[in-house]
Amino acid sequence: MNVTEASIEVTAIPLADIEPNPDQPRKFFDEAKLEELAAQFRSVGQLQPIVVRMVGGDKFQIVMGERRWRAMHLVEGATTIEAKVVSSVDDEQAFVMGISENIGRADMTLMEEAQAYADLVGFGYQAERIAEMFGKTTDYVRWRMDLLNLTTDIAELVAEGKIKADFAWYLSKLTPANQKVAVTRYMKGDFKTETDASTFAQALRMKENQEGFFSEKELSEKEKEDKAKERKQAKGKVDQVERAGTLLEELAKLTPSELADLFEGEVGKHLDAVERVRKAAAEAVKKLRKAKAMSEAKQLKVRPELEVEPEAEEVEGEEEPSETEIAEVAAEEPSEAELEAAA
Repeated sequence: MNVTEASIEVTAIPLADIEPNPDQPRKFFDEAKLEELAAQFRSVGQLQPIVVRMVGGDKFQIVMGERRWRAMHLVEGATTIEAKVVSSVDDEQAFVMGISENIGRADMTLMEEAQAYADLVGFGYQAERIAEMFGKTTDYVRWRMDLLNLTTDIAELVAEGKIKADFAWYLSKLTPANQKVAVTRYMKGDFKTETDASTFAQALRMKENQEGFFSEKELSEKEKEDKAKERKQAKGKVDQVERAGTLLEELAKLTPSELADLFEGEVGKHLDAVERVRKAAAEAVKKLRKAKAMSEAKQLKVRPELEVEPEAEEVEGEEEPSETEIAEVAAEEPSEAELEAAA
Protein backbone atom coordinates (compact mmCIF):
# COMPACT_ATOMS: atom_id res chain seq x y z
CA MET A 1 0.00 0.00 0.00
CA ASN A 2 1.24 3.50 -0.82
CA VAL A 3 1.91 5.71 2.21
CA THR A 4 -0.64 8.24 0.99
CA GLU A 5 -3.29 5.54 1.10
CA ALA A 6 -2.74 4.75 4.77
CA SER A 7 -5.55 5.70 7.12
CA ILE A 8 -4.67 8.66 9.37
CA GLU A 9 -6.07 10.07 12.58
CA VAL A 10 -4.74 12.82 14.86
CA THR A 11 -4.66 12.35 18.61
CA ALA A 12 -2.77 13.35 21.75
CA ILE A 13 -0.39 10.55 22.72
CA PRO A 14 1.64 10.29 25.94
CA LEU A 15 5.29 11.08 25.32
CA ALA A 16 6.24 7.98 27.29
CA ASP A 17 4.35 5.76 24.84
CA ILE A 18 6.40 6.93 21.86
CA GLU A 19 9.84 5.68 20.85
CA PRO A 20 12.19 6.95 18.12
CA ASN A 21 12.80 4.92 14.99
CA PRO A 22 16.22 3.22 15.29
CA ASP A 23 16.56 3.56 11.51
CA GLN A 24 16.03 7.33 11.62
CA PRO A 25 18.40 8.72 8.95
CA ARG A 26 19.29 11.76 11.02
CA LYS A 27 21.51 10.98 14.01
CA PHE A 28 22.51 14.49 15.11
CA PHE A 29 20.09 16.91 16.77
CA ASP A 30 21.34 20.41 17.61
CA GLU A 31 20.55 21.09 21.29
CA ALA A 32 20.24 24.85 20.71
CA LYS A 33 17.75 24.30 17.88
CA LEU A 34 15.74 21.91 20.06
CA GLU A 35 15.54 24.55 22.79
CA GLU A 36 14.35 27.14 20.22
CA LEU A 37 11.56 24.77 19.16
CA ALA A 38 10.67 24.07 22.79
CA ALA A 39 10.39 27.85 23.37
CA GLN A 40 8.01 28.03 20.41
CA PHE A 41 5.89 25.25 21.92
CA ARG A 42 5.75 27.17 25.22
CA SER A 43 4.70 30.35 23.41
CA VAL A 44 2.23 29.26 20.72
CA GLY A 45 1.85 25.52 21.20
CA GLN A 46 2.51 22.67 18.80
CA LEU A 47 1.60 23.80 15.29
CA GLN A 48 2.36 20.58 13.40
CA PRO A 49 1.69 17.05 14.63
CA ILE A 50 4.31 14.34 14.43
CA VAL A 51 3.61 11.11 12.54
CA VAL A 52 3.73 7.74 14.32
CA ARG A 53 2.78 4.13 13.69
CA MET A 54 1.72 1.33 16.01
CA VAL A 55 4.47 -1.13 16.91
CA GLY A 56 2.67 -3.71 18.95
CA GLY A 57 0.46 -3.35 22.00
CA ASP A 58 -0.14 0.30 22.85
CA LYS A 59 3.30 1.61 21.89
CA PHE A 60 4.07 3.93 18.96
CA GLN A 61 7.16 4.54 16.83
CA ILE A 62 8.03 7.88 15.23
CA VAL A 63 7.80 7.98 11.45
CA MET A 64 8.26 11.75 11.05
CA GLY A 65 8.91 14.41 13.69
CA GLU A 66 11.55 13.10 16.09
CA ARG A 67 12.90 16.64 16.46
CA ARG A 68 9.49 17.87 17.63
CA TRP A 69 9.18 14.88 19.99
CA ARG A 70 12.58 15.64 21.53
CA ALA A 71 11.75 19.35 21.88
CA MET A 72 8.45 18.56 23.62
CA HIS A 73 10.43 16.73 26.31
CA LEU A 74 12.04 20.10 27.14
CA VAL A 75 8.68 21.77 27.78
CA GLU A 76 7.94 21.83 31.50
CA GLY A 77 4.81 19.88 32.38
CA ALA A 78 4.28 18.44 28.87
CA THR A 79 3.08 14.84 29.00
CA THR A 80 1.50 14.37 25.56
CA ILE A 81 2.15 15.37 21.97
CA GLU A 82 -0.22 15.73 19.01
CA ALA A 83 0.39 12.97 16.49
CA LYS A 84 -1.00 11.51 13.29
CA VAL A 85 -1.27 7.77 13.63
CA VAL A 86 -0.72 6.02 10.29
CA SER A 87 -1.59 2.40 9.67
CA SER A 88 -0.31 -0.06 7.06
CA VAL A 89 3.15 1.53 7.02
CA ASP A 90 5.97 -1.00 6.91
CA ASP A 91 9.65 -0.46 7.79
CA GLU A 92 10.58 0.60 4.26
CA GLN A 93 7.74 3.12 3.98
CA ALA A 94 8.52 4.51 7.43
CA PHE A 95 12.16 4.94 6.45
CA VAL A 96 11.30 6.71 3.19
CA MET A 97 8.91 9.06 5.02
CA GLY A 98 11.63 9.84 7.55
CA ILE A 99 14.10 10.70 4.82
CA SER A 100 11.50 12.85 3.04
CA GLU A 101 11.11 14.98 6.14
CA ASN A 102 14.84 15.45 6.70
CA ILE A 103 16.33 15.86 3.22
CA GLY A 104 17.26 19.49 2.75
CA ARG A 105 17.20 20.41 6.43
CA ALA A 106 20.20 22.51 7.43
CA ASP A 107 20.95 20.29 10.42
CA MET A 108 21.05 17.02 8.48
CA THR A 109 24.72 16.29 7.90
CA LEU A 110 26.22 15.34 4.55
CA MET A 111 27.11 11.91 5.89
CA GLU A 112 23.59 11.27 7.20
CA GLU A 113 22.19 12.17 3.79
CA ALA A 114 24.72 9.93 2.04
CA GLN A 115 23.90 7.00 4.31
CA ALA A 116 20.16 7.52 3.86
CA TYR A 117 20.51 7.23 0.07
CA ALA A 118 22.72 4.16 0.47
CA ASP A 119 20.12 2.55 2.75
CA LEU A 120 17.48 3.12 0.10
CA VAL A 121 19.75 1.39 -2.40
CA GLY A 122 19.80 -1.46 0.11
CA PHE A 123 16.01 -1.58 -0.13
CA GLY A 124 16.41 -2.03 -3.89
CA TYR A 125 15.94 1.55 -5.10
CA GLN A 126 18.01 2.80 -8.05
CA ALA A 127 19.78 6.17 -7.92
CA GLU A 128 17.45 7.49 -10.62
CA ARG A 129 14.37 6.61 -8.55
CA ILE A 130 15.86 8.11 -5.37
CA ALA A 131 16.61 11.34 -7.21
CA GLU A 132 13.05 11.50 -8.52
CA MET A 133 11.61 10.88 -5.04
CA PHE A 134 13.49 13.75 -3.41
CA GLY A 135 13.72 16.27 -6.25
CA LYS A 136 17.45 15.81 -6.81
CA THR A 137 19.51 14.93 -9.85
CA THR A 138 20.82 11.39 -10.27
CA ASP A 139 24.40 12.68 -10.17
CA TYR A 140 23.69 14.52 -6.91
CA VAL A 141 22.55 11.29 -5.26
CA ARG A 142 25.57 9.37 -6.56
CA TRP A 143 28.02 12.06 -5.46
CA ARG A 144 26.53 12.07 -1.97
CA MET A 145 26.90 8.28 -1.75
CA ASP A 146 30.53 8.62 -2.89
CA LEU A 147 31.19 10.30 0.49
CA LEU A 148 30.77 6.89 2.12
CA ASN A 149 34.21 6.04 0.68
CA LEU A 150 35.80 8.45 3.18
CA THR A 151 37.75 7.05 6.11
CA THR A 152 35.92 7.09 9.44
CA ASP A 153 37.88 9.98 10.96
CA ILE A 154 37.51 12.13 7.84
CA ALA A 155 33.79 11.30 7.57
CA GLU A 156 33.42 12.64 11.12
CA LEU A 157 35.04 15.93 10.09
CA VAL A 158 32.61 16.15 7.17
CA ALA A 159 29.64 15.40 9.45
CA GLU A 160 30.80 18.14 11.83
CA GLY A 161 30.94 20.65 8.96
CA LYS A 162 34.72 21.08 9.17
CA ILE A 163 35.14 19.88 5.58
CA LYS A 164 32.84 21.24 2.87
CA ALA A 165 30.93 19.22 0.28
CA ASP A 166 33.04 19.82 -2.84
CA PHE A 167 36.39 19.11 -1.16
CA ALA A 168 34.85 16.09 0.59
CA TRP A 169 33.76 14.68 -2.77
CA TYR A 170 37.26 14.99 -4.24
CA LEU A 171 38.66 13.34 -1.11
CA SER A 172 36.26 10.41 -1.53
CA LYS A 173 37.93 9.52 -4.85
CA LEU A 174 41.36 9.07 -3.19
CA THR A 175 43.01 6.15 -1.44
CA PRO A 176 42.80 6.27 2.39
CA ALA A 177 46.48 7.28 2.62
CA ASN A 178 46.04 10.21 0.23
CA GLN A 179 42.81 11.24 1.95
CA LYS A 180 44.86 11.67 5.13
CA VAL A 181 47.58 13.58 3.27
CA ALA A 182 45.11 16.09 1.82
CA VAL A 183 43.07 16.53 5.00
CA THR A 184 46.14 16.94 7.20
CA ARG A 185 47.26 19.85 5.01
CA TYR A 186 43.71 21.23 4.93
CA MET A 187 43.32 21.23 8.71
CA LYS A 188 46.72 22.89 9.11
CA GLY A 189 45.58 25.75 6.86
CA ASP A 190 48.00 25.05 4.01
CA PHE A 191 45.43 26.01 1.36
CA LYS A 192 44.43 29.62 0.75
CA THR A 193 41.03 28.73 -0.67
CA GLU A 194 38.61 25.81 -0.95
CA THR A 195 39.49 25.74 -4.64
CA ASP A 196 43.16 25.16 -3.81
CA ALA A 197 42.22 22.27 -1.54
CA SER A 198 40.00 20.62 -4.15
CA THR A 199 42.63 21.12 -6.86
CA PHE A 200 45.29 19.48 -4.70
CA ALA A 201 43.02 16.49 -4.03
CA GLN A 202 42.36 16.26 -7.75
CA ALA A 203 46.09 16.29 -8.46
CA LEU A 204 46.62 13.47 -5.97
CA ARG A 205 44.01 11.47 -7.83
CA MET A 206 45.81 12.11 -11.11
CA LYS A 207 49.03 10.93 -9.48
CA GLU A 208 47.29 7.74 -8.35
CA ASN A 209 46.14 7.14 -11.91
CA GLN A 210 49.45 8.32 -13.40
CA GLU A 211 47.56 10.81 -15.56
CA GLY A 212 48.87 14.13 -16.87
CA PHE A 213 52.09 14.25 -14.88
CA PHE A 214 55.51 15.25 -16.11
CA SER A 215 57.42 12.85 -18.30
CA GLU A 216 59.91 10.71 -16.39
CA LYS A 217 62.10 10.01 -19.44
CA GLU A 218 65.71 11.14 -19.49
CA LEU A 219 66.14 14.24 -21.68
CA SER A 220 68.86 14.52 -24.29
CA GLU A 221 71.27 17.46 -24.21
CA LYS A 222 69.35 19.13 -27.06
CA GLU A 223 66.04 18.62 -25.23
CA LYS A 224 67.55 20.06 -22.05
CA GLU A 225 68.70 23.16 -23.96
CA ASP A 226 65.25 23.58 -25.53
CA LYS A 227 63.58 23.18 -22.12
CA ALA A 228 65.88 25.80 -20.62
CA LYS A 229 64.97 28.23 -23.42
CA GLU A 230 61.26 27.59 -22.88
CA ARG A 231 61.61 28.26 -19.15
CA LYS A 232 63.50 31.51 -19.81
CA GLN A 233 60.85 32.64 -22.27
CA ALA A 234 58.06 31.73 -19.83
CA LYS A 235 59.78 33.69 -17.04
CA GLY A 236 60.07 36.69 -19.38
CA LYS A 237 56.34 36.51 -20.08
CA VAL A 238 55.53 36.38 -16.36
CA ASP A 239 57.73 39.43 -15.81
CA GLN A 240 55.70 41.25 -18.46
CA VAL A 241 52.48 40.14 -16.79
CA GLU A 242 53.69 41.64 -13.52
CA ARG A 243 54.40 44.97 -15.27
CA ALA A 244 50.96 44.87 -16.90
CA GLY A 245 49.45 44.18 -13.51
CA THR A 246 51.10 47.28 -12.08
CA LEU A 247 49.66 49.36 -14.93
CA LEU A 248 46.17 47.95 -14.34
CA GLU A 249 46.44 48.69 -10.62
CA GLU A 250 47.24 52.32 -11.45
CA LEU A 251 44.31 52.41 -13.87
CA ALA A 252 41.98 51.01 -11.22
CA LYS A 253 42.82 53.90 -8.89
CA LEU A 254 41.15 56.37 -11.24
CA THR A 255 37.48 57.26 -10.89
CA PRO A 256 34.95 56.49 -13.67
CA SER A 257 34.68 60.19 -14.48
CA GLU A 258 38.47 60.50 -14.75
CA LEU A 259 38.60 57.48 -17.06
CA ALA A 260 35.78 58.86 -19.21
CA ASP A 261 37.68 62.13 -19.55
CA LEU A 262 41.02 60.45 -20.35
CA PHE A 263 39.63 57.97 -22.89
CA GLU A 264 36.96 60.17 -24.42
CA GLY A 265 35.50 58.43 -27.45
CA GLU A 266 37.57 55.27 -26.90
CA VAL A 267 36.33 53.97 -23.54
CA GLY A 268 34.61 50.99 -25.15
CA LYS A 269 37.75 49.95 -27.02
CA HIS A 270 39.89 50.08 -23.89
CA LEU A 271 37.21 48.27 -21.89
CA ASP A 272 37.24 45.43 -24.43
CA ALA A 273 41.03 45.21 -24.19
CA VAL A 274 41.02 45.00 -20.39
CA GLU A 275 38.16 42.50 -20.47
CA ARG A 276 40.24 40.23 -22.74
CA VAL A 277 43.10 40.50 -20.26
CA ARG A 278 40.76 39.67 -17.37
CA LYS A 279 39.45 36.53 -19.08
CA ALA A 280 42.94 35.38 -20.04
CA ALA A 281 44.17 36.03 -16.48
CA ALA A 282 41.30 34.02 -14.98
CA GLU A 283 42.10 31.09 -17.28
CA ALA A 284 45.82 31.34 -16.49
CA VAL A 285 45.05 31.40 -12.75
CA LYS A 286 43.00 28.17 -13.03
CA LYS A 287 45.78 26.39 -14.89
CA LEU A 288 48.52 27.71 -12.59
CA ARG A 289 46.53 26.54 -9.56
CA LYS A 290 46.35 23.08 -11.08
CA ALA A 291 50.02 23.16 -12.05
CA LYS A 292 50.97 24.12 -8.48
CA ALA A 293 48.88 21.26 -7.08
CA MET A 294 50.36 18.80 -9.58
CA SER A 295 53.89 19.88 -8.69
CA GLU A 296 53.22 19.51 -4.95
CA ALA A 297 51.51 16.15 -5.41
CA LYS A 298 54.35 14.82 -7.57
CA GLN A 299 56.98 15.71 -4.98
CA LEU A 300 54.91 14.41 -2.08
CA LYS A 301 56.06 11.34 -0.20
CA VAL A 302 52.97 9.63 1.19
CA ARG A 303 53.31 8.75 4.84
CA PRO A 304 50.47 6.45 5.96
CA GLU A 305 51.15 7.31 9.59
CA LEU A 306 50.00 10.91 9.09
CA GLU A 307 47.21 11.71 11.51
CA VAL A 308 44.23 13.94 10.86
CA GLU A 309 43.95 16.71 13.44
CA PRO A 310 40.23 17.05 14.31
CA GLU A 311 40.81 19.89 16.74
CA ALA A 312 42.62 22.10 14.21
CA GLU A 313 40.93 25.33 13.26
CA GLU A 314 38.61 25.13 10.26
CA VAL A 315 39.89 26.74 7.08
CA GLU A 316 37.59 29.37 5.70
CA GLY A 317 38.28 29.66 1.98
CA GLU A 318 37.46 32.85 0.11
CA GLU A 319 34.73 32.58 -2.47
CA GLU A 320 35.96 32.65 -6.05
CA PRO A 321 33.04 31.55 -8.22
CA SER A 322 34.82 32.51 -11.43
CA GLU A 323 37.72 30.18 -10.64
CA THR A 324 36.10 27.10 -9.14
CA GLU A 325 35.67 25.22 -12.39
CA ILE A 326 38.52 22.71 -12.32
CA ALA A 327 39.60 20.89 -15.48
CA GLU A 328 38.10 17.40 -15.65
CA VAL A 329 40.29 14.40 -14.92
CA ALA A 330 37.54 11.81 -15.25
CA ALA A 331 34.35 11.64 -17.28
CA GLU A 332 32.12 11.32 -14.23
CA GLU A 333 33.61 14.30 -12.41
CA PRO A 334 31.09 17.10 -11.67
CA SER A 335 31.31 20.63 -13.00
CA GLU A 336 31.55 23.73 -10.79
CA ALA A 337 27.82 24.47 -11.05
CA GLU A 338 26.92 20.86 -10.25
CA LEU A 339 29.20 20.78 -7.20
CA GLU A 340 27.70 24.03 -5.91
CA ALA A 341 24.21 22.56 -6.34
CA ALA A 342 25.27 19.53 -4.34
CA ALA A 343 26.75 21.58 -1.53
